[in-house]
Amino acid sequence: MRILIVTLDNVGDTLISLAVYRALRAQPGVEPALLTKEYSRDIIPLAGDGIEHYHCDPFWDRSPGKEKGGFFKYLRTLLAIRAAGFDAAIILHANWRKNLSCLLAGIPRRYALKGAFATDQIKPAARDTHILDSSRKLVEAALGKDPGELRYPVSPSRFGESPRSAALFSSGTWAVLHPFSGNPKRNLPLKAWTGVLQLFKERRMRVLVNAGPEEKELFNSVLTADADRVFSCDLDLDIRNLAFAVSRAAIFVGNNSGPLHLASALGTPCLGIFQKSWVNKISPRGKFLPELALFEDDPSEISAGEVLAKADKLLSVHVSAPCRSRNC
Repeated sequence: MRILIVTLDNVGDTLISLAVYRALRAQPGVEPALLTKEYSRDIIPLAGDGIEHYHCDPFWDRSPGKEKGGFFKYLRTLLAIRAAGFDAAIILHANWRKNLSCLLAGIPRRYALKGAFATDQIKPAARDTHILDSSRKLVEAALGKDPGELRYPVSPSRFGESPRSAALFSSGTWAVLHPFSGNPKRNLPLKAWTGVLQLFKERRMRVLVNAGPEEKELFNSVLTADADRVFSCDLDLDIRNLAFAVSRAAIFVGNNSGPLHLASALGTPCLGIFQKSWVNKISPRGKFLPELALFEDDPSEISAGEVLAKADKLLSVHVSAPCRSRNC
């Protein structure tokens, strides 16, 4: 049975799709494959070599920092999927466009939580069901049996890192800071990171700030540059290079975003800034379950002292030596 996992979303959701892939791959006679955005394609090799994988940015959606995908390239991708002859599709974060895409790709059974053009609409147990638990129901419907709990730890045998990043992140003790996200309403006020940066400085840690050029400018306008820090935009890190850096880090601290899920999947001790109402739905479930600093309506509710205390606690419990590697 050939099953296509459709996850035309960003980094965090693509990582979540790896849990579905792992569950399907474990079943005799099941051949899983994935359809992802071009934007998040480099997540898939972190789960291993030889994965059947189709990738194209949809023409109706814009990835962070990217333009919308092209219609004809998307159509060619659907034709390639049609030629591959899939029996079923499991459609994560379904909507009618994704469901219709699978219909046009000639996939006869389409399992989804919602949206027109699905042949099998599966209802989760409750509105605040975690996406992995909902995905488990989709897998159960497709297989006819419960696959068990879904998790998405990744332990790459290789990352594809550049010699430059390999040399940089194998030297010293690193922290990774992710002070931005795709939604500014999720972001802790920049001033609140001051104490965390000071903590890293006191512990003689180097800091990778995951930020684009405009975010770097904003970050430096608010926070003084006295810490030993570098920015991902200056290093031109792709996802696999970022994954290598995160895997070598003693700690990751950041807002609710794809990189937080990446840190959890890789097993790096991590602290996430999270809205309380979203914890049950999308909190990371990778190799390391993160420490969370929670807010009700606005991240400014979280005090700088709370973030500092939780980061200090993580570093005290999970002591790491320089040049350590979790996954290699």
